[in-house]
Amino acid sequence: MRLFSRSFFLGSIVLMTACSKKDDMPPVPTGPVTQQEINNWVLDSMRYFYLWNDQLPTNPNTSLETIPFFTGIKYSEDRFSLLYNPEDPATYATDIRSKYGIDYSIINWPQRPEGAIGVIKLVAPGSYAAAAGLKRGSYFTRINGTSLTAANAATLSEQLRTATTGTITPATVSGATITENTAVLLQGRPVTPNPVYTSTLINGATRKTGYLFYNAFIDAYNTSLLDVFRNFKSQGITELIIDIRYNTGGSLAAAAMLTALIAPDVTDQSVFVQYSGNNRLGSRTLSFATSLSVPENADPISFSTLASARLNLPRIFLLTGSQTVSAAELLVNNLKPYTKVIQIGETTVGKDKGAVLIKDMRSPRRIPWVIQPLTYRLSNADGNGNYTHGIAPQYAVDEMSQQPLLPLGDANDPLVAKALSVIAGNVRAAAESNNSHHHFYDAGRQAAANSMVIIPR
Repeated sequence: MRLFSRSFFLGSIVLMTACSKKDDMPPVPTGPVTQQEINNWVLDSMRYFYLWNDQLPTNPNTSLETIPFFTGIKYSEDRFSLLYNPEDPATYATDIRSKYGIDYSIINWPQRPEGAIGVIKLVAPGSYAAAAGLKRGSYFTRINGTSLTAANAATLSEQLRTATTGTITPATVSGATITENTAVLLQGRPVTPNPVYTSTLINGATRKTGYLFYNAFIDAYNTSLLDVFRNFKSQGITELIIDIRYNTGGSLAAAAMLTALIAPDVTDQSVFVQYSGNNRLGSRTLSFATSLSVPENADPISFSTLASARLNLPRIFLLTGSQTVSAAELLVNNLKPYTKVIQIGETTVGKDKGAVLIKDMRSPRRIPWVIQPLTYRLSNADGNGNYTHGIAPQYAVDEMSQQPLLPLGDANDPLVAKALSVIAGNVRAAAESNNSHHHFYDAGRQAAANSMVIIPR
């Protein structure tokens, strides 16, 4: 077994701190690194950690380039395992949101001769897009100067994703009149904004209701999340709506913390997550205390520290979407043993497995590549998991059914409005959707299908 370090992830959820495996370490080779040496290192690592290690080919062609080799040995149903070279940005799995700080859909729009229009769903604070004045609910008609249609939406978006810069052309919509404005230049600017975008009390609700838009599980902002819950508790809320419709996951510690802040009857030794691996790695169970003790790039917050902010709610409203993935799905699933979960929106991505991060730690390092193979199946305290096809909501609502999009937390947003309707006792059919706005392209959904493994920094 070649020397490597490993860090455990649930998609992008950190499970354990890094450690090194030094048993059976062969001598460090000398001379230039060969393609066969790289691929043998990849194969060794996969045979030890990969969830489907029994499906790996016996004698794969190790003369192939690294990425085709990795792709060729993966299990056919594996959507999420990654391999990349930190020294070569071209090997990274990038998406439009992480590159430009915007998220959008392209939908049917009969008022345009081309029949389609772009809708901005989310703009990251601190991004060039935000500085340019783009915001949730903004419309646009062109990408890189080319007018949007149903036929070219995916192609133009892929061009935008793979380029270093690009433009979109904002448009003002007034009834049937669409006026194009000056094109906006999009430039990549890595930003990690506080994932607590909005927290507020919703005016007009029949019960005192809090709303939180939470966009990623990032341990560096756990104290901000704790402050939000202390504020909710001091204001005496009895209902809570947490909006994770665009949440792409993050840290296990943050997920455990949020679960404990919501649910009643949870102790430090209560089970938060169970995971099972291949015939080499077996199964593990993590308590809340253990999960909280392994934050990524932040100081741990103890279970006892949460006491002043815990709401002990008998039910929770979770707003989900086609981008809700990884740690966000874990929140949905792992709250269920402890409180009633009322899920509203769209079915989640379906990432019910965790991964490990593998690097060559020899000195000098021979292999520059990093592997992140799926390694564990995940389940909650009751042993329930297996949501490969996503977690379906009790109330299916398409946010695009109402235009223009309203600000996050607005009581008239379709997902928030459905939650308030349930809170008021005005419950109708359990499945409600409006397909008047067909999605030709959804930037975030495409990213979720491709990788959706985003390690918080």
